[in-house]
Amino acid sequence: MKTSFTSKIVFIFLCLFAMTGCGKKDAELENYKANMNQFFENVRIFDSSINSIDPDSETAVSELLALLDSMDTSFAQMASLEVPDGFPGVEELADEASSCMSEAVSYYHQAYEGEYNASYEEAARQNYARANEMLQYIVSIFRGDIPEEIYTYNDGTEEISENPEPAEE
Repeated sequence: MKTSFTSKIVFIFLCLFAMTGCGKKDAELENYKANMNQFFENVRIFDSSINSIDPDSETAVSELLALLDSMDTSFAQMASLEVPDGFPGVEELADEASSCMSEAVSYYHQAYEGEYNASYEEAARQNYARANEMLQYIVSIFRGDIPEEIYTYNDGTEEISENPEPAEE
């Protein structure tokens, strides 16, 4: 499972979050930043650990699944954080990222425990990619960019849409 994409998200996030709110001493924001920094550091460590698993080892599957279980727990903790004002949509995106990661981990267990199942592995990969996509959106919001892919506009109000309609030309 390639996760270098995750490493790029972590690096970008850490750089951007270090710049967010410079000079602002809001305790809620500082606490959130510290928790999110820890989350992304955890993701970086999971990424490194997963990539260091010897695929030929007899324990490779159990090592991978244990790391994915821990990653799932970390995503759930991240999603439970109270998001300070100024980050529209982040709470919903974090919830969706956690949900997708939970589904991915469940499918990875089904794919690798017992007889290998390629269909479950593909479903796991898709959910894993979706969780990472949600993280990418969160990073964009922290940067001040609201990704058009996740918003629809109705009567001047913003709403997150899981399945946005394609723009008409």
